[in-house]
Amino acid sequence: MKRNHLTICLLGILWSFSAHAYELGGLAIQGEAAFDYNYLSTGDNRYPSNGGALNDQYRFNMAQILVKKEADEISFLTRLSYIPTEVTTPGGGSTKSSFGTLDQFEIYYKFRPDLKVGFGRLCSTMGFESAMRYENVFYNNTVAYGSIVPGYGEGLRAMYNPGEWLALTLSTYNRSTYNQYGDDYNSTKTTEFSATGVLGPVLWFAGYYWGTDNGATATDPKLDKSTSNAWATYKFNDAFSFSVSYDSRTQKPQDASTNYAQSISGQASYILGKHTLGLRYENILGAGELDVLNGTTSLGYIGADKVQVFSAVEKYSLSENLNMYLEYRQDVADQSVLKDRNGDDTKNAYMITLGAIAKF
Repeated sequence: MKRNHLTICLLGILWSFSAHAYELGGLAIQGEAAFDYNYLSTGDNRYPSNGGALNDQYRFNMAQILVKKEADEISFLTRLSYIPTEVTTPGGGSTKSSFGTLDQFEIYYKFRPDLKVGFGRLCSTMGFESAMRYENVFYNNTVAYGSIVPGYGEGLRAMYNPGEWLALTLSTYNRSTYNQYGDDYNSTKTTEFSATGVLGPVLWFAGYYWGTDNGATATDPKLDKSTSNAWATYKFNDAFSFSVSYDSRTQKPQDASTNYAQSISGQASYILGKHTLGLRYENILGAGELDVLNGTTSLGYIGADKVQVFSAVEKYSLSENLNMYLEYRQDVADQSVLKDRNGDDTKNAYMITLGAIAKF
C-alpha cells in the first residue's frame, strides 16, 4: 500500500522513504520548492488560516530538503526549511528576508531491529498531512494543520515497530508548540504517545499529546495543554481513497476555564492518469477559541463557534518532478467574522490558488 498521506514523521517511524529520494554518498535526499498565486475574496483584508497567502500576488512559498542516513546501529533524519519572510526594518518599513532553519534533526540508536531510541529536534508524529507538501493531495493545508497539530520540540523518543501492522512511539519534549512553524520558548515537559499501522486497505493513526506550560515569566499562569489526533485512510483501489481525521486541543490556565477547539474532516481523492482530483470538508467547532489558544488574532475566526471549510483541487503531474495545482477553498462561518473586499463583515469567504511544487 502506497502511503500517500503518511506524515514525514510517521515515515520515520515505519522507516520507509519516498521512492523519489536520491542517493548521494550513502545519504537518501529528497526536496521540494513551492510557488503559488492566490486570489482572495477578502481582497487585502486578512483571510483566516491561509498560510500567509496575499491577494493577487505571486509568492515563493517555501522550500525544504530532507536527508536520511541509516547505518547498522545509528540512523538520522534531518530537514532544512527555507521560508521567505516579511521583516520590519529599523526605519519602520518592511522587507523580505530569507528565513532558513534546521527544523528537524533526529538521531536514533537501534537496540534491535524493532526498537530504536533517539534524541534531537523532533517532529511531532501527529497530524494527517505530510510535512513534505508534494505527498499531500491538496496544495494548501487544513486549518487543523496550522493551529491544532503540534510542531517541533527538543527531547527524546522511543520507537517500537514489530511490523507494518503496528508502530508505537513515546516522546518527551521541553516545549509544547501547536504549530508546524515556529517555536514555543516557554518551559514545558510535554509527553506524546502515538500508535499507527496498516490493516489490509486501512492505514490508521491515534495519538495524544499533553503537558503543562510554565509561562514565559514568573507572573504568567501555568497552562495545562493537550492535543488528540486520530485518522484513517481506506484505499478502495489504486485510484480511489477516502480519509477521515479528528483533531482537538485544549488549554486551561490556572483558575480559569478551559479553552477547547476541534476539527473533524473528510477527504476523498481519485487518480485519473496524470490528474488527481480531491474533495475535502472541514468542520471546526470552537473556531474562535483557536485565536485565544494561539495568543494571536492571525486566524481571524474570533466571534465564531462553528466554521465549515470546503476545498476542491485538481493536481496535475506535469512531469515526475513537477506538480501543478488548481485549488478552490470556501469558508462558511456561523457568524459574520470574515471580511469581503470592501472590508464589510460577512459569513463567507473564498480563495483560489494556482500552485506549483517542484520536487526531487
